[in-house]
Amino acid sequence: MAEKFTIYSSAESQWVGVMLLALEEKGLKANVDYDVKEISLSTGENFAPEYIAINPNGTVPSLTAPSLAKPLTESADILRWIDSRGTKTLVPQDEARSKEILDLMHSPSMSTNLILFQARDPVEMESKKKSGWNAFLEGRQTRLDKELAAHPEHSFYISKAAENLAITSLYRAEVGSEHKDLYKLTDEMYRTMASGLDKLESLIALPFAAGSRVSEADYNTIPWLSHAMMGANTPVTAVQDFGPLEKLIQKTVPDFKIGPKTKEWWSNVAKTEAFKKVFPVLH
Repeated sequence: MAEKFTIYSSAESQWVGVMLLALEEKGLKANVDYDVKEISLSTGENFAPEYIAINPNGTVPSLTAPSLAKPLTESADILRWIDSRGTKTLVPQDEARSKEILDLMHSPSMSTNLILFQARDPVEMESKKKSGWNAFLEGRQTRLDKELAAHPEHSFYISKAAENLAITSLYRAEVGSEHKDLYKLTDEMYRTMASGLDKLESLIALPFAAGSRVSEADYNTIPWLSHAMMGANTPVTAVQDFGPLEKLIQKTVPDFKIGPKTKEWWSNVAKTEAFKKVFPVLH
């Protein structure tokens, strides 16, 4: 019998989707094949010392198993480990293409935090301040401040508290001139994101991302696009509606459109059983 393992998951985590898609692909069952520990990102449970001992980056997901010398903390590595249980089914046909896709989707320049937390002008900033993302940032900051007070020499808490405060402080402040640098940076980052989505369009092979079958290239891209669409205020049940995301990016890049290959690919992956189980709604 294969060893039972533990996953650290969160409904609030974008990249947990990679792991969940892989678990569905392999037909593995919670409480039978693996145990689940839920981590609340909005209250900063991922910053607890006990979790930092498992994942020094404070990110979710993570995976532990008796046979592993140390926990797995990167979603792509977790997918490959899960896929190694039995016959591998998620190895891409075109590994070079798949690597380019994974590198793109996981690059800092494509972070969906841009959509969730940043603003290009006072109107967007006021809207963000009234949104649930304000409470999310405050919840994280409260936990980070608590842990920093308890562990004042811990390099993780020093750097992470300062990083989170850089954006939280702008949410706390009255909208004014001090936000101008954020607006400029955000506009530049939307241009980069538009270019990244154009690159994704050029990389997709069809019918799936890296060939004729579903692979890790698909399962590392689906969670990104779903999260971006959700962040753009797409109705969560409108899984095929790219309009809100396009409109959001068009404010910076007026002629931007999600490409036809990307749309066809999305339609194809949305028909798979794993997608239907993990992404019945955008999240």
